[in-house]
Amino acid sequence: MPIPTRPGRGAGAARTVRGEAAALDVEAVTVRFGALTALSEVSLRAEPGTVHAVIGPNGAGKSTLFNVISGVYSASAGSVRLGGTTLTGLRPHRITALGVGRAFQNMAASPNESVEENIMLGRHLLTRSGFVSAGLKLPWAVREERLHRARVVEIAEFVGLGHVLHLPLGTLSYGDRKRVEVARALTTEPRVLLLDEPVAGMNAEETRRMSEIVLAVRESLGITVLLVEHDMSMIMSVADRISVLDFGRLIADGTPAQIQNDPAVIAAYLGTTAGTDTGAASVRTTASSGHISAGPAHTTAPSQQ
Repeated sequence: MPIPTRPGRGAGAARTVRGEAAALDVEAVTVRFGALTALSEVSLRAEPGTVHAVIGPNGAGKSTLFNVISGVYSASAGSVRLGGTTLTGLRPHRITALGVGRAFQNMAASPNESVEENIMLGRHLLTRSGFVSAGLKLPWAVREERLHRARVVEIAEFVGLGHVLHLPLGTLSYGDRKRVEVARALTTEPRVLLLDEPVAGMNAEETRRMSEIVLAVRESLGITVLLVEHDMSMIMSVADRISVLDFGRLIADGTPAQIQNDPAVIAAYLGTTAGTDTGAASVRTTASSGHISAGPAHTTAPSQQ
């Protein structure tokens, strides 16, 4: 798996991604939809160059948290910072330009276009040439497109899709299409990568390959990864730290080993009496096998997960 480098924004010179990761700080974020509080004073810190997972039963507020970080939703209170830059109140395209990439759970793709063209969409914010100069094929616009396409090839190879770049996206397997979404997020040259249920619906082999990509993003690129996922075996194998949400509140934050034994997590997932040995053993067993239930759905705002 080749290690990608990235062109400087607006420049052709390549530079490596390593060492450019940033911490992502969520500080006392509250989100209200009318009378409904979707998130209540949630705080977490994703350390630079780590994989930080966010888990919780359905309706716990995980997708709402991602939407606040990426600028889709506005926080009613609290703040989000990337390194020393405050993201709160910025539009999604500005947040992306500052270095927050997001791979969505539901892929917005063009099935009849090639894999290359779908991944190329991620380069839009990094492209300086406009419609007219590109249409007229002015020399500098042609050079810029060539650099961007070379970068797309690098990233496609990084996620194991270099051999299918020419194929229509719709002909790929479900697992490969999910990897296209991750590749498109990586083409924005993120310092922090948000992955929203990247292995949802995948079989065991596809999950293994995606897990390897997540680890490679951390280890080879040093990019900070914030991950939402229900597959607990996958979470336990890749996460450095885990935050747990329930009914929009942060109920636990710690290492995978700490989370497996946390009484509040056991109660949220299994409905057992907090702190019982039986509940803790059940969480450890089901986490190792990847079969922790998402739990009963909570009444929350639309688009929450």
